[in-house]
Amino acid sequence: MNGFIKSFLPIWKRIKKYLIEIILISLALIVALISLFLYLENSQREEEPVIESSPRTINEKIYLDIAGSVNKPGVYQLNSGSRLKDAIKIAGDLSDEADKNFFSRNFNLARIVSDQEKIYVPSVWEINNGYNSPATGVINHAPTSNLININSATIEELDQLPGIGQTTANKIIKNRPYSNIEELLTKKVVNKGIFEKVRNLVTVN
Repeated sequence: MNGFIKSFLPIWKRIKKYLIEIILISLALIVALISLFLYLENSQREEEPVIESSPRTINEKIYLDIAGSVNKPGVYQLNSGSRLKDAIKIAGDLSDEADKNFFSRNFNLARIVSDQEKIYVPSVWEINNGYNSPATGVINHAPTSNLININSATIEELDQLPGIGQTTANKIIKNRPYSNIEELLTKKVVNKGIFEKVRNLVTVN
């Protein structure tokens, strides 16, 4: 054992002579390795793609009130981002009473519809009698000068309304007076489909 220690002493003396240099070199290597590791880690993070969450429009719903000369008027639920073409389709497409030429000229089927929007499709009768429609295809009311008073109109006048024949015109007269046009429904004078066609064409005043 003593012989081994004696043989190691010359080596230790040499190491001791350069001990400071060895320590400094070791520290420099450690710092270099740490710096390299941090550099590689940061580079990897920068290369990772950032996935941005897109707005959730697929599951969002909007509600439209579709009325006038369509086969199935009513309030419908559609996906956000739907277009007027989708709205007309879900309402059963244009009815036979619709003014299709007027519709194709003034309604933009590619337009994106919005929540709580009212879409009214005028009939041939309405257009021929001066009904005005904005180019957007959104109609909220008819001109008051062309409205027919259901409390005072004659059978002939009521018969001009879309979906109203002489039989229904007689029912309207028999159920007078009306305090509002909705009483055509509550009194069961007309069904909902006919009511949607005439609601913007009649008045009680």
